Amino acid sequence: MIQIIIYSMLIIAIFVYTFARLIKKNDSNYIYLLIVEFFGIIADFIIIITKSNSNCLTIFFLYLISIIIPVIYLVMESKEIYIDEILNIIKAGKNKEELKNRLLLNLEKRPNSYLSHKLLAKYYEENKELEKAEDEYMQLIRIKPQEYSVYIKLAQVFNENKKSNEAIQILQDVLNQKPDNYKVSCLLGDILYENELFKEAIIVYKDALKYSPAEYELYYRLGMTYTMLNDFKNAKEYYQKAATINSYKDISNLNLGQIYLIFREYDEAEKYFYECLNSEDEKIVANAYLYLAKIYLIKNEMEKAITYVNLAIEIEPNIIKYIEQDDAFNKILGKLKLQNQKEIRTKITEKETKIINHLGKTYDVVERLTDDMQIKDIEKER
Repeated sequence: MIQIIIYSMLIIAIFVYTFARLIKKNDSNYIYLLIVEFFGIIADFIIIITKSNSNCLTIFFLYLISIIIPVIYLVMESKEIYIDEILNIIKAGKNKEELKNRLLLNLEKRPNSYLSHKLLAKYYEENKELEKAEDEYMQLIRIKPQEYSVYIKLAQVFNENKKSNEAIQILQDVLNQKPDNYKVSCLLGDILYENELFKEAIIVYKDALKYSPAEYELYYRLGMTYTMLNDFKNAKEYYQKAATINSYKDISNLNLGQIYLIFREYDEAEKYFYECLNSEDEKIVANAYLYLAKIYLIKNEMEKAITYVNLAIEIEPNIIKYIEQDDAFNKILGKLKLQNQKEIRTKITEKETKIINHLGKTYDVVERLTDDMQIKDIEKER
């Protein structure tokens, strides 16, 4: 009997609370919820009056309509998730234009709907309506100012919309409040890097290391940034740290090999290039063979050089364009085996490709300058 009394008091309390929400919010969804709860109260009243013994299925059904469903709905509402909104979104199906229209209808009813603003921001971003996407992300920040992932999305949209200053500012503001936010630090550093503000990017990456000292990406980003400043000593240090703490270290090894080439430390460079040959990334392997060929040309071991160049071409046929422009390979051009073009397996990004090319060009410049100096020294001796 006590159980029935407690149950009755509970469903009446939920009914009264739901009714109060209806009065406060004037939301028609509460009417449907109240109807469901009312049926539960009536059923409970009938059981009490008739003093009938209900089976487990009946009891479960009563709990479902009078307690479980109302509580689930009220919890969802507290998290600003509304059934009618979700149903409206589901009705749109895969029709993106229909989805946009339904989201706009949702926002007419609930201007502060986080879900609808978020989905609408995503829609505008995907359709390159960047100004509108910015507005939606700003609405999300207004609704939930502590949701830092939204600041990241807004900064990305700003950056894509050629508003890098706004992107930098908003990320700096977040870091002033949350200096340990790794994702914000990385994005800010990357945007500074893209805008060739390399010294500023280094400061951001180093600050992030204080809070995330085991993150491979930070060491590698620092290596890339120092590379663009032609500070190869520091670049080498950070590439080495990156290579020791990450399983996908092949790109760091390739860059390290290139840097040792610039310093004319051929044995060290050779060691790193041989490490790269174990990589699953075909672009890394092809470049490693190419640079090994350069080392063997310097050592005047022509057969090995020819073998490695041909292996590079076999893996990445397009690399022949670089070989033909490099004077170092002139003496063996006639012995190269050209291959048909093919798609290669690689995870190398455009940014990483630029670093590889930058190091390659730097090495070529250093070689030319060194050769010119040697020629001048010989002429002076004459």
